[in-house]
Amino acid sequence: MLKFDKNTIPYHITNLIFYIFTLAVIALIYVYVFYPPLADVATQEFFEGFGLREFGGLLFFLLLIITPLLVLYGAIYHLFRLINFNRTEGTTSQ
Repeated sequence: MLKFDKNTIPYHITNLIFYIFTLAVIALIYVYVFYPPLADVATQEFFEGFGLREFGGLLFFLLLIITPLLVLYGAIYHLFRLINFNRTEGTTSQ
């Protein structure tokens, strides 16, 4: 990633592009790697014998859900910072 001073327009643009690219890669990994086994396993029989191993598996997939949400938050943050760049919230008297 390119090195820019923080809180500049190029900094937010490169970080936004990085986060969007990372989100697209994570989505491709999820669709082609994680979804097919989940679709085969997540049946009614899986939830009938819910135990410690199933709980550990659910925690693992909870982490897999949290990661893209954090990447999405980073992309939205940098987009918001680009839109509101150099806008002050003070009044005219300040």
